[in-house]
Amino acid sequence: MFTYSGIILILAFLLVTYLMSAYEKMFDWGKTFEDYCLMYKDVFNPIVVRLSIIIILSIEITLSTLIGIAVYDIISVQSLLYAQYAFVLSGFLIIILLVGLRIVKDYSGSSGLGIYLIISMIGLFWSQYI
Repeated sequence: MFTYSGIILILAFLLVTYLMSAYEKMFDWGKTFEDYCLMYKDVFNPIVVRLSIIIILSIEITLSTLIGIAVYDIISVQSLLYAQYAFVLSGFLIIILLVGLRIVKDYSGSSGLGIYLIISMIGLFWSQYI
């Protein structure tokens, strides 16, 4: 069990991150939509912004579910397959968010995403070499 404790901790960190992000988007939709529209006002119209938020929210919910399944799978059968899928999907989501921030030239925000990508990739590499 302790063999997988580091991977479980990384998954827990990502779960809290994505679950809280999805929660904030769902239960404070108006403010989220307003903030995103303000951020992307010179680049995208509100319809594209709304669609983007829905896509990101869908990926975050899917990822949170996948991480939960991965933790259960690690604890119950010591399988890392779902954890690897979660780490890959996490990296994919971070890259999507990075592209969005780079489009509006939010360099400080995009540099802050780097740590989440690094954490996801460490988890992926670690899970592949156990």
